[in-house]
Amino acid sequence: MTEGKPGRLGWTEIRVFIERRPWSVLSWSAGLSALAFIVFYGLQATTNPQVGIQFVQSEWPDPSIFPYFYAKPITWFAYFSFVYWAAGLESNKDHLLKLSPRARNILFLATALVAFASFYEIFYNFMVWLALEVLTTNCKPFPCNPDQVASIFDLRSPLNLVFATKIVTTAFGLSMYSLWFLHRVDVETERRNQTTATLPGDVKAPLPSPSRKRIEIEAGLAAQKPIDPTVDQT
Repeated sequence: MTEGKPGRLGWTEIRVFIERRPWSVLSWSAGLSALAFIVFYGLQATTNPQVGIQFVQSEWPDPSIFPYFYAKPITWFAYFSFVYWAAGLESNKDHLLKLSPRARNILFLATALVAFASFYEIFYNFMVWLALEVLTTNCKPFPCNPDQVASIFDLRSPLNLVFATKIVTTAFGLSMYSLWFLHRVDVETERRNQTTATLPGDVKAPLPSPSRKRIEIEAGLAAQKPIDPTVDQT
C-alpha cells in the first residue's frame, strides 16, 4: 500500500516542475533530441570522405513506415536546434532583463554579426551548389543528385553542400530570433522603467495647525452644551 506513494509524489513533483518551468523542459528536450541525431548519425560515418554525407543520404523515420512524415537527419537537427535555442532564451528572459544596457548592446552586436555572416554563407553555398550541379560532373551518374554535391574548394575534405547549407541556415535562423528576442527585452525594460518613473511618490497629507484644531474642538463642545432657556441667546 505504501509503495505507490513515492511514485505518485514523484509524478506530482515532475508535473509541478513542468508547469513551473515549461520553457526549460521544452529547451532541454529539444536539445537532447538534436544531440541524439548528431551522435547516432555521426557514428555512422563511413569511408566516404565527404563531410556530412551521412546526415543527408538517409531519411528518418523510414519512409516505408511513415510515407508522409519523414525528413533527413540534418533537417531534424536544424528543427530541434532552433526549438532548443528559442525555448532556452525564453526560459532565461528574467536573467536577460537584469543585464545592463551595455551588456545587451554587446549581445545584440555579436548576434547581428552572426546573422550577417550566416546570411552571406547561405547565398554562397547556393551559388556553389547550383554551379557544381549544372556545370560539372561532380557526382556520378550524371546528372548529379543534389544531395551528393560537395564543395571541394580550399578544403581538405569535400563538404556536402546540403549539410553545410542547412547548418548555416540554422545559424541564421537562431541569430534572427535572438535579435528579435533582445529587441523584446529592451522594449520590456523600457516599459518597466517608465512605469516605475510614473508611479506617484509618497504624498504627505497637510497636518492641521494646532490653533485650528483647538478652535474646532471648542466649537464642537459648545454645540454639545445644553442651552439654558433663562439666558437670552441674542
